[in-house]
Amino acid sequence: MSRNKLILMRHAKSDWSSDSNSDIERPLNPRGRAAAPVMADWLVANHLVPSVILCSSATRTQETLQLMQQRWLETTQVSDPLALPKTFVLDDLYLAVANTILTIASSYTAHDSILVLGHNPGMQDLVSYLSQSEQEMPTAAIAFFEAVDQCWPTKWLDVNSWAWRGLVKPRSLGKNLE
Repeated sequence: MSRNKLILMRHAKSDWSSDSNSDIERPLNPRGRAAAPVMADWLVANHLVPSVILCSSATRTQETLQLMQQRWLETTQVSDPLALPKTFVLDDLYLAVANTILTIASSYTAHDSILVLGHNPGMQDLVSYLSQSEQEMPTAAIAFFEAVDQCWPTKWLDVNSWAWRGLVKPRSLGKNLE
């Protein structure tokens, strides 16, 4: 029996030179637009495509998500977008702190795997906390954990509820993303 999975992802690289009026509206840059499909492919190859995705309401996180979904549709010949992971865009995930991210994710335990797409420093802080080691979460990085029990933990904030499975960064996949 497989264990439930928590996947944490930081949005792909954003465009700091954009004319957007606010941080929340900042779009992806070309490197970010290239990295999102690479990470979508990695999730497929490692059997980690989630059943639900919780996404910050920022433009850059939503663009990351859209590029990943587009890639999944292209590579799996899924003609029905309803076959994609169920997605929730949540204002509370915008620049959320670690505790908030985990608390929000704990509300979606009806699903066997959850991907949270958010921002640093909250994402990096949460990955470091749950892995019990200092971790860096560069743009488009994915960290993943499994629930120690056969079902979702009753104590989401307890580091002993989670088994650290790894961290992957776009550049570590050998892709030229410049």
